[in-house]
Amino acid sequence: MRIEFWLDYLSPSCYKQHLALELLFKKYRFSDLELLYRSYEMIPHIDLNDTKTLEDVLSKHHVITLEEAKALTESGFEDMRAVHVLDAHRLSHLAKKSDLAFKFNQALFHHFYIKKDDISDHKILTKIALKVGLPADKVKHVLESDLFKDAVQMNRENAIVKGIFDVPHLRIDGKIKLQGFHNDDQIIEALTMASVRFSKTDYCEGDHCDRKKVR
Repeated sequence: MRIEFWLDYLSPSCYKQHLALELLFKKYRFSDLELLYRSYEMIPHIDLNDTKTLEDVLSKHHVITLEEAKALTESGFEDMRAVHVLDAHRLSHLAKKSDLAFKFNQALFHHFYIKKDDISDHKILTKIALKVGLPADKVKHVLESDLFKDAVQMNRENAIVKGIFDVPHLRIDGKIKLQGFHNDDQIIEALTMASVRFSKTDYCEGDHCDRKKVR
């Protein structure tokens, strides 16, 4: 069984969605579940002379006012600079082929939203890619070429054909559609409906602790 996750790195909601997925995989073990990442650039070929912040990106993508876009931006991410993310998406496809997609996306989101690194910078992208275990020669080849550019574009085009016009978007086995942000409890409920086999772990951190609940 498969969860498909359409995302863009310029969406704070996609970052929040990835955190929910990270928590999901800490709290539960799955015997038959695959997480598959799909690229969805909200604004392909973005003009950074005209679009400078994440609020600008959200405003243009959703066709809403800048004030409405600011209301969608997570606390702490206000006025974050928008950057080109095509190369980040292209590297994510290399990570997917190397079975390192989860670690790569986790690290990429962390560097952008927490460390405030410029994820359009090839030095930063290389650092992230090598840290999660991607081969240096393959990373260099991707960044010095157009490799996976077509794959990124096709992901977005296929999403639109499927009626997906916004991110984050989760789809379970092509049947259960979860548009917008969903927390880990909502995702596990959807997975239960899809009959995914899972078991609880001993995960315990902060307020997320099943052991505390039974005391």
